[in-house]
Amino acid sequence: IYNVWKQVLDYFDAFLIGLTATPDKRTLGFFNENIVSEYTHTEAVADGVNVGHDVYVIETEITKRGARIDAKQYVEMRDKLTRRKRWQQLDDDVTYASSKLDKEVVNPSQIRNIIRTFKDKLPEIFPSRTEVPKTLIFAKTDSHADDIIRIVREEFDEGNDFCKKVTYQADEDPKSVLAQFRNDYYPRVAVTVDMIATGTDVKPLEC
Repeated sequence: IYNVWKQVLDYFDAFLIGLTATPDKRTLGFFNENIVSEYTHTEAVADGVNVGHDVYVIETEITKRGARIDAKQYVEMRDKLTRRKRWQQLDDDVTYASSKLDKEVVNPSQIRNIIRTFKDKLPEIFPSRTEVPKTLIFAKTDSHADDIIRIVREEFDEGNDFCKKVTYQADEDPKSVLAQFRNDYYPRVAVTVDMIATGTDVKPLEC
């Protein structure tokens, strides 16, 4: 109902009924704050429909403030379509904001620090667990997902079965991987793409 799609809805003269699991101010504004029914997360937890959660924030300086790459450094350039890589020397300093991270600029060290911290803090987050809980990681793009998968496998010192991608560009059938994630021991970690992800969003699932 936002941006370009709003024009489609405005074109038709008809009643609109909306259903959303992620309401925000734009949603309320679009429907003139006319809420027919509301079922909150708190109510869903009390009813046993949803499970409660705790938020564990892992931030880096680059996540918060971005960074600068000095001129004359060689950086790896990646073609967005083919993902072909080449090395190029920068003529000028390049400063990038955190909003550009993992979309226009890839900083593997930043991803690694988040994954490593997550791994190191697992005994603190899940004191009764002896194994990695089923974990869903939201990436910003399919290329970002590939970077995360590689680093997860390296940091946990595990093979391909440990962490898999669940996107339309996955090597395996996404439905098959999703079924494995639900029902089998492996994969322990699944990575998918969420275009509104704010960074490397890691969601451990207690199951």
